[in-house]
Amino acid sequence: MKKTIIAGILLAVILTAGCTGIGSSPARTVENFVLQFEQGNYDACYDLMSSSYRQDTGLADFVNICKDANPDKYEFIEVTKEYVGEDAAVVDVLVNESSVAIKFSLKDFFEIEPEYEKVTEQIELVKQEDEWKITRFPYALT
Repeated sequence: MKKTIIAGILLAVILTAGCTGIGSSPARTVENFVLQFEQGNYDACYDLMSSSYRQDTGLADFVNICKDANPDKYEFIEVTKEYVGEDAAVVDVLVNESSVAIKFSLKDFFEIEPEYEKVTEQIELVKQEDEWKITRFPYALT
């Protein structure tokens, strides 16, 4: 009797998980974008963008945006939170954001040094055909 109950519960969990789209989450989409971008797979990154973004921005323009992104501005650290609605989501990501500090000194007159600050950026996603897609170019992930 216990085995039947346990098997029934296990089956219900598996079926429920299958309906919610295991493997497809907003956080996974964001992490996949970071991985593909780091490897220079801009076509794969483009596929992670929403259909409305792709309608407004062609692949060639997207690749140019990727290549023009300042690699020193942000350093992705991790996904910290995920807010998921039925068809929209927001993923909070922790990044190191760099800025330039100009310091004055008597010896060198002035020095330019980069400064880094950990900040949280938000990435907005929409659900399209059971997959999560990024709505705007995510500079914080580049």
